[in-house]
Amino acid sequence: MLPGRRLGWVIVCLLAVFVAGCRTDVDVDVTVAEDGSGTVTALVVLDREAATAAALDLAGDGLPVDDLLAAGWEIEPLEASDDGSISVSATKAFGTPDQFTAVMRELTGDQGFVGPFVLTRTKEFAEIDYVVTGSIRPAGFEPLGDAELSAALGRSLTDLATRYGATPGDVVVRVRVAVPGTVDPDVSTGTVVLESGDNVRTWTTRLDATAPTEIAIASSTRQVAALVWRGVAIVAGVLAVLVAFGHLLRVLRPERRRSKGNRRAGPSARAPAKPRPDPEISAAVIAEPASSPHNSGDPGSDDGLPAVVALDGMGVLYRQGDDINQLLVPFVRERGSEVSHDQIVARARAMSLGRITPADFWEGVGLFDDPNRLDEAYLALFQLNTGVVRFLRYLRDHGVRVACVTNDSTVWATKLRARHSLGGLIDPWIVSGAVGVRKPDRPIYEVLRRVTATPPADILVIDDDLDNLDAARAYGFRTAWFAPDAASGDARQHAILRSFDVDASVGD
Repeated sequence: MLPGRRLGWVIVCLLAVFVAGCRTDVDVDVTVAEDGSGTVTALVVLDREAATAAALDLAGDGLPVDDLLAAGWEIEPLEASDDGSISVSATKAFGTPDQFTAVMRELTGDQGFVGPFVLTRTKEFAEIDYVVTGSIRPAGFEPLGDAELSAALGRSLTDLATRYGATPGDVVVRVRVAVPGTVDPDVSTGTVVLESGDNVRTWTTRLDATAPTEIAIASSTRQVAALVWRGVAIVAGVLAVLVAFGHLLRVLRPERRRSKGNRRAGPSARAPAKPRPDPEISAAVIAEPASSPHNSGDPGSDDGLPAVVALDGMGVLYRQGDDINQLLVPFVRERGSEVSHDQIVARARAMSLGRITPADFWEGVGLFDDPNRLDEAYLALFQLNTGVVRFLRYLRDHGVRVACVTNDSTVWATKLRARHSLGGLIDPWIVSGAVGVRKPDRPIYEVLRRVTATPPADILVIDDDLDNLDAARAYGFRTAWFAPDAASGDARQHAILRSFDVDASVGD
């Protein structure tokens, strides 16, 4: 027997066998998360008279649920209320839309009162659409049973219903569906659940209804930040093209420049401003600034602290610099994936650009467990660098705003931020998965400048990747290479940050 039939077995026992002409409620709650995962909960409530009748038959071996537990259902024990009614519930999580259909089928089998349910999730840039469809069918009692059930009960469901005077009209079925985002009223049916928000609908019928109750709910979510940042990135790209075009014109038309009225030989009257020297964060923080035209400061500089310090994620905030090869590939391999190394890296990059979700990534590399559990197991491998929290507090206490610019999935970056309680210490978070562009591409640094509303010369970018720092410096940012064991000659004239260990007495 299928696990789905056995769950139908539990519900039928509580509906048909133990009711004595009394009302019984069956609630099916569906909650869909933004990544397409969610939960299904079936709750059966018997009123006082039905509960009394049920106790007579529960005196035996009870309800076998071992196969349900093995199939991933969480069964809550019978619970009595003050009014004498009893309830029993079963919950199961699903990780993908396809799993949702299978879980709903497990409720009562193919012939039960829950018709085929389908969840679709369609993602485009900055918008995700969700649609849930299904039906509640006036199935009556008998379609819920089978030969094994009749043998176990010693009689058919029809005989049991006759014995207790139960009718399908005594059973009220309610389906409640909650979806992310804003519901489309032109597509959705059902009743709005006001106390739960306008993204929840409910449908109610009885097993003796004359026609099926059709269920449909559609919604969408819009990632406003992604739209704004994409616009910023596009503007930055246009500006970059215009600047390059201007330089090209100056190179191609030197004679015209010399022919203008107030002719002067030599360089232009206004040379481009150099980025300010690196700040004195503390003698222990930037202990070894490199000598260069871009980073000429020293620990004793009077220049003071920058207005903003922008930290990289992997390799700076977190110890793992090459997180794909150091953590993600081994993690996927340990769980049995046979996808090639290059495919894993390519999918990880697509995820860091916001093109696929972590759930899509796990499925694409052949891992079909609950994506939320996979996320939690993988992200548990990340550790903060030593002293980084104390460093962040030091900056905050000295009036320095801290940002994070990282190449990562938006979902994973958010979960890591919550896991390590960084929300109150770092703001804003500029994540490539939301912006749609990765470091070292210039648009992501334009986002940093615009979001912080701070000139690049007042922003210190700290990264463990020299290519990223070269790009930031070319845009006018101050730069520091986080490299505890690096030699000065390898720094490409960036300052070197060797440690986050700030002396507690500094600045007091």
